[in-house]
Amino acid sequence: MGFLDTFDSTTDPTAQTAQFFGALRTDWRALFAELRETRPILDLPQMTIVSRWADVVDMLSRNETFQVPYAPHMDPSVGPFMLARDGAVQNWRDKAAMRTLLRWDDLPAIRAIAGNTASAALGAATQGVSGVFDVVATVSRLVPLKTVQTCLGFSGPDDATMLAWSRATQADMFHNLTNVSALLQADIAAGQAMQAWVAKFIDSRQPWAGATGDDTVSRLLRLTGSGLSGLDRQGVISNICGLLVGAIETTSQAIVNATEQILLNPAQAALATQAAQKGDNAALDAIVWEALRFSPMTTFVVRVAAQPAVIAPGTDHQVTVPAGRAVAAAIGSAMFDPAVFPGPDDFQTRPRNLYLHMGFGAHICLGQYVAYEIIPETIRQILLVPGVHLLPQGGSIVDAKGGAFAESFKLGFGAA
Repeated sequence: MGFLDTFDSTTDPTAQTAQFFGALRTDWRALFAELRETRPILDLPQMTIVSRWADVVDMLSRNETFQVPYAPHMDPSVGPFMLARDGAVQNWRDKAAMRTLLRWDDLPAIRAIAGNTASAALGAATQGVSGVFDVVATVSRLVPLKTVQTCLGFSGPDDATMLAWSRATQADMFHNLTNVSALLQADIAAGQAMQAWVAKFIDSRQPWAGATGDDTVSRLLRLTGSGLSGLDRQGVISNICGLLVGAIETTSQAIVNATEQILLNPAQAALATQAAQKGDNAALDAIVWEALRFSPMTTFVVRVAAQPAVIAPGTDHQVTVPAGRAVAAAIGSAMFDPAVFPGPDDFQTRPRNLYLHMGFGAHICLGQYVAYEIIPETIRQILLVPGVHLLPQGGSIVDAKGGAFAESFKLGFGAA
């Protein structure tokens, strides 16, 4: 009996929702395969699920019709932020400015810093002939944190505070689907504390037009101080906060998930380790992004219909949704759609632009090219640990400890 047999036999909305999320947690790939084949668009009581590649990409391309739901969570936390604005001058202006400041020619240095940071941390954690280290505690959060502090220029008060800000804002802004008040309040407290620190930091660097440094924040201050960014003081503060909000937890999750999937596949682990040892970044990176397809950071992203809208227009499964309807674009499902990913259950390297790990359309991750460097480079350093391996008897499970993010992922090193 498939998921839809059970789903269709139940008329209670609460039970239907519970069935869906239960199946999602148990075997998301089987669930979405059934939906793509039998019911590409599924109406749940609280939201509509879109599962095929073409429909997901079409929906994410229409950002003024299917809008992000972030403003009620972002605005009271980090202030009015571009990510929460669709079809607005703020989104167009701020994103253009920040993308200019995240320079392409910074990427080799960013990868080198990521590698050096990961190598040093792993070296300290893997002393001795053999033992165990925790990827999360050792590198997966540390590397993106140090990237934000050094390359992006948001130094923050200390590591622990910045990690706490990151977790609280991410947990509410992107994972609080049921609007739990405690998560929202923690987000607001973290964001306002972050704003206060950033405000003092940037005010101490006046006049901005003469701000020294070649990191992203210093460039932003010079651009704004010269009257060229279009941002006011609050806009500068909010965009600096955004550098931290989007950087750490998703990157950490990607590092953990892709490493696990590589080590679960002995053939790919051997190829990845060989590429890591040779410094063949192209070969290693391709393995990393394919591995992440089997365990993505998230399986869907939510949008809200700004007006009555048609999903999958022109198909035999098109659906019209009313204004205000929450719609989930199942990006995890889309990356297993055989129409775009032939042999979807096979591990095979594919063109990077096919993956939806960084999103799609107007809201594709602003820092995607930074992530393209630091995620595989951190994994490269993990694979270079002598004798790195999964622990037996479930010792290497990815443990979220009941939360939204990986909190522990232990690996062995040395003799198994």
